[in-house]
Amino acid sequence: MAFHSHSVSHKVIFWALVIAVAAVAITPSAVLATKITVGGNKGWTKGFDYQGWAQGRKFHAGDKLFFKYPKGVHNVYKVNQKQFQNCDIASATKKYTSGGDTITLKSGTSWFICGVGDHCRDGQKLVVNVK
Repeated sequence: MAFHSHSVSHKVIFWALVIAVAAVAITPSAVLATKITVGGNKGWTKGFDYQGWAQGRKFHAGDKLFFKYPKGVHNVYKVNQKQFQNCDIASATKKYTSGGDTITLKSGTSWFICGVGDHCRDGQKLVVNVK
């Protein structure tokens, strides 16, 4: 009888491990998401090369972009490609103004610009390609 209960406990441990491995394998990417401060230590500001900063970085669905800037000095608009190229905020998808905005990325390309004065035309804009 002791042999049988020992065998059962091994089966339980085996199946518990199988379930644990399967759970890790199917974990949604949001759980593995990374918080990324746009511009690193510089934050979201004028006079910074955001395209250069983004180049070579890997962005994934579920990652969170953190735009840090002095409230009232800058803002963040989520725009489409044409609006990005033209620095057009008139029909932007979303406007952020808190100075500490977190935006969760989805698959595809996302475009962001600052809508204050000529900040966008001066280069305060970011495009990210999300895998």
